[in-house]
Amino acid sequence: MKHFLFLLSISIPLTSLPLTANAQKVTSSKDPAQWALIYKDQMEKNRKALSNYTWYYEVTVMEGEELLYVDLLEATRNESGELQTTTLNQDLKIKKRHGLLSKAGQEKRLADIQEKINFLREVIQSYVYMSRGSVVDFFDKASVSEAVGYNNALRVDGENVLRQGDFITLFGDKATAHPHFLTFSVPYSETIGVDASVDFRHIRNSSVFYGAEITANFVEMKSAKKAQIISIEVKSFDFEKK
Repeated sequence: MKHFLFLLSISIPLTSLPLTANAQKVTSSKDPAQWALIYKDQMEKNRKALSNYTWYYEVTVMEGEELLYVDLLEATRNESGELQTTTLNQDLKIKKRHGLLSKAGQEKRLADIQEKINFLREVIQSYVYMSRGSVVDFFDKASVSEAVGYNNALRVDGENVLRQGDFITLFGDKATAHPHFLTFSVPYSETIGVDASVDFRHIRNSSVFYGAEITANFVEMKSAKKAQIISIEVKSFDFEKK
């Protein structure tokens, strides 16, 4: 099934540089554009680093409290950094509930989910891999502060970056210009929005980083409790060198 593969494309390899005792910086420049260009270059250069590895994804999709499906995939990247996946197991719960929905009802429900996922595929790709111009604009207009909970890191907050009404928070390392954590919110419709996050970690005994846990939720924007409509979680694990 192809409708969840968009999330897998954001497992991001990053080559980590060791921190020094004096908390070095990748640049002494205070120009946001300089930081932005270094960050963008690191993202693109290291996007190919996982071509030396194979690993697995577990993708879980829920609608409210109902589990829709769980998929297991094997993944790698080619020499150009493009993701390649093979489905190993697919457990589609929604079609196993015979009698609860007519065939037409099932197809309509899946079509609505597919429409949301198509939108999500587009925005996740665009926010993780922002264009050079968008990254520079984001850093230039953002609010920058020390990242609480991280060593030698900055927190960058910006709004109306790629779409009207969006909001991005990036936690980035000062010594490497690599991200620790990325979140964003973006409107889907007048009443529904998308909240997404990527938690970056490194492969054990390696300097390669990847998106270890990815979550994305469609939520009611006007609801105080922000009830989840569609929830997607992707976990990456069992990295091995080719």
